Amino acid sequence: MNKKELIGAVADSCGTSHAAAGEMVNAMLETVHGQLKKGNEVNLPGFGKFIAKHRPSRKARNPATGKEMMTKAKTVAQFKPASALKEL
Repeated sequence: MNKKELIGAVADSCGTSHAAAGEMVNAMLETVHGQLKKGNEVNLPGFGKFIAKHRPSRKARNPATGKEMMTKAKTVAQFKPASALKEL
């Protein structure tokens, strides 16, 4: 399922137009993105948890040259599914 299909499913489920459902889906995604950017987690009981996880810099090897280099520290989004979702 892609974003367009998700919007269609939300529109059918809520009995709203595709435009209204698109605004709802976009607002939800922007809210999750904003909270992760602040370093907060987003917990959706029965579905899962979105977490902003920090990855420190580390030594790595360039596969093309074999030369060692340092990677940059970064923060990445991580999703942990709830146990109810895992059982599906």
